Amino acid sequence: MERNGRLLLLSALFLLTGMRDPFRPPDDTCAVGQLAQWRYQGIVSGLGIVQSGNKRWHRVKPGDRLPPGWRVISLDEKALVVEVGEGCDPKRWVWQREGIKKDEGKYSVRTDHTVQTAVGRDAKAGHPRGG
Repeated sequence: MERNGRLLLLSALFLLTGMRDPFRPPDDTCAVGQLAQWRYQGIVSGLGIVQSGNKRWHRVKPGDRLPPGWRVISLDEKALVVEVGEGCDPKRWVWQREGIKKDEGKYSVRTDHTVQTAVGRDAKAGHPRGG
């Protein structure tokens, strides 16, 4: 009788300690799979505008938390940086504003609406007026 009690206790212990379904994907506690679905649209009056994967709009500022639990670290007119969480890979994620190209930093627009092109190593040869 004592042996049956031990067997029952042991089987109950296995059931209670997390025998999970081997066919179910592991839980994504960091919500890393959702990072690529969000879009940073820009900044208005110091608030960043982001759109979630389910097309909901959110206004954020540094220190705010987004619904998956990510914390907004910084934002400016070009990018929004969030901290995904401790033990997550990646630990931080950067969204560039929609419409920003990766090489846009080579050019700067002045207040008189003229464009200053890159000089030196980053300059492209073959300008129409020589160069």
